[in-house]
Amino acid sequence: MSSPDPQSVKASATVFVIFGATGDLSRKKIFPSFFELFKTNLLPEKLKIIAAARSAYTSKQFAESLKENIKADDKNLWRKFSSLIEYIQCDVESGKNLSLLSQKLETVEKTNKVCTQRVLYMAVSPFIYQKAFENLGKYKFNLGCQKHGKLSRIVTEKPFGFDYQSAHNLNEILNKYFEESQIFRIDHFLGKETVQNIFAFRFGNEIFEPVWNRDFVDNVQITLAERIGIEKRGEFYDKMGALRDVVQNHLLQLLTIVTMNEPSTFSRDSIRRQKIEVLKAIRPFSKDDIIKNTIRGQYVGYSQEASVAKNSQTETFALVKFFIDNERWQEVPFYLKTGKKLTGAVTSIIFQFKEQGHELFKNFWQKPIPNHITLQIQPDEGIGISLVAKKPGLTTVLEPVDMEFCYKKSFDVPQPNAYERLLMDIIIGDQTLFLGRVGNSWKIIDPIEKMWQKGQPKLEIYKPGSWGPNSADKLIAADGRKWLAPILTICKI
Repeated sequence: MSSPDPQSVKASATVFVIFGATGDLSRKKIFPSFFELFKTNLLPEKLKIIAAARSAYTSKQFAESLKENIKADDKNLWRKFSSLIEYIQCDVESGKNLSLLSQKLETVEKTNKVCTQRVLYMAVSPFIYQKAFENLGKYKFNLGCQKHGKLSRIVTEKPFGFDYQSAHNLNEILNKYFEESQIFRIDHFLGKETVQNIFAFRFGNEIFEPVWNRDFVDNVQITLAERIGIEKRGEFYDKMGALRDVVQNHLLQLLTIVTMNEPSTFSRDSIRRQKIEVLKAIRPFSKDDIIKNTIRGQYVGYSQEASVAKNSQTETFALVKFFIDNERWQEVPFYLKTGKKLTGAVTSIIFQFKEQGHELFKNFWQKPIPNHITLQIQPDEGIGISLVAKKPGLTTVLEPVDMEFCYKKSFDVPQPNAYERLLMDIIIGDQTLFLGRVGNSWKIIDPIEKMWQKGQPKLEIYKPGSWGPNSADKLIAADGRKWLAPILTICKI
């Protein structure tokens, strides 16, 4: 992962076109992240942000509408930042006013008097990607500053497709106009500090890598739990569900990062190669496996949400038990779980190590206490290690104790959010934290989704504020294990 060179970033003339500028993603994530980078003087000196959407706004009206999600106490700073934003009413799906947008890009380049890097950010519904890509190609947005060979960059959000075939088709259309070096497929989880630090944790500390395998690890639990429901995303969410919206991308990406073999270099291709090897090694599911090793649930009241079908069978909770059939991880179960309206909001990866018991301490504990390593991505980023220690006193009593490394406590420096990190990487052209051609993960998910669409296993209803369907506890209990994420939250600040 390259470190942004402040001088090269400042000197690079750049124009961002944010398609879908009036949507929640743009308002809540992209523009606030741009503002934070602007405050810290990290953006190019010659930067233009063109907000593009179907709604009717003037540039001033649009900038004012962003204040709801941006803390801009310094009026002078806000004035300077908002002057970088220009709004153009257009529709990338239908192609309306794209010629006007193309003319605006030419004008920006003439104003800059230098070949300007063009970035096309697709903050639009993934369901219009196909038409959008075709229109971008039709109006030659893929070419960028041709005279100097500086091709445009395009940024796509997840989910990319809704199954393997649709993802393949989208890749074919995208690659018809854009080379892979131009394409930045975002999974914002990969921009999180803890996710990036996993590489340093595993491969930079000799004490961990030797035990990072089936000989020492009993099981791995990857959890993304949310307190919120679907909010205003009913139309989108009811078409996707938790399996395709979260497991297919976020959770499988986390799985590959924590299980892959060490890449030969810290480069995009080397890291992607190792991640793909993991996905290819995931054990295929038979129909019986899907019934036995997956659970789907829906919170009470989901069908009453806006834009959701009244008889919806879409899952808001998904649990899948995976196995990776390679030398390192053979027969180690990986439990991937996500859900909305759960008791807590936490995203974590927990490695539980094997514990055989020690003859020396057989009279001092009723049951061996296994070690755990927790890689926590949210709410507070950090790494925790659960150890066994003797409790102070005249008698020998063993109890678990925690050692924590927390970013906010350990480093007295501003911590950029995931989108700030990714926006900077887009500007400098570093694709390390971005996805390659999405496809292998869909091959894993598609058989499960097909069975779920047929009603197998049965959709279970769970209460908001719980930890999901009771069958989730029964599934892991049948393996002689228990869920650890709710009780091992670390770095509580």
